This record gives sequence, C-alpha cells and structure tokens, in this order.
Amino acid sequence: MMLGDYLALAKNAGADIQGWLTQVGPLQAKALEKLAADERISPARAARMAVADFSRFAGEEDWATLISHVRVAADPALACLGAIVDWRLAQKPCAAHQPSKRHHHINS
Repeated sequence: MMLGDYLALAKNAGADIQGWLTQVGPLQAKALEKLAADERISPARAARMAVADFSRFAGEEDWATLISHVRVAADPALACLGAIVDWRLAQKPCAAHQPSKRHHHINS
C-alpha cells in the first residue's frame, strides 16, 4: 500500500490508523493519540494533519530523512507515515494550536 492509500482509508470512520502506527511503533501511536486528544481531534485526523503540515513546512533535511527511512523500509508507506508522525511530534505547537489561556487582570 502507498501512503495515499493509508490516508484515504483513514478518512473512513472505521479506519484503524492507530493499528498502522502501532506497527510502526507503539510509542508513536500513543504519542499521536495524546496529541489528538490534546487538540480534540481523532488520531486519524491528527495523522492527516501531520502529513499536510510536513508537506507545507518540512525543510530539506526533513525530506532527506524521510526519503532515507522510506528507502530501507520493508513497508515504505508505513515508514513514511512513521517518519512524518515523528516529525510532527517533534514540532513545537504554534499559537493557533495552544490551549487557550485566560489571563485575569486585577485593576489596582
């Protein structure tokens, strides 16, 4: 299967992207699940967003790392998904993805 195939299947309600990620690495699956819970989205959506973010924001070195993972993998699509999830988990969240914090000002 190709990465696009996994992501297309992940759009279906019954998709088991966590199962695929567990094949890549159980720690990745748990980390993506936590990220998804923190952002109040499904793990499948978090994975799709990771792919979209990677394609938009990853640098040349990130792409080179991805290609090297895919080149030596038994299942290139899963290796690609795993590398992209690793990349996404390593990114610091931007202000738009931070939980809202309310600041209370005390008038003196």
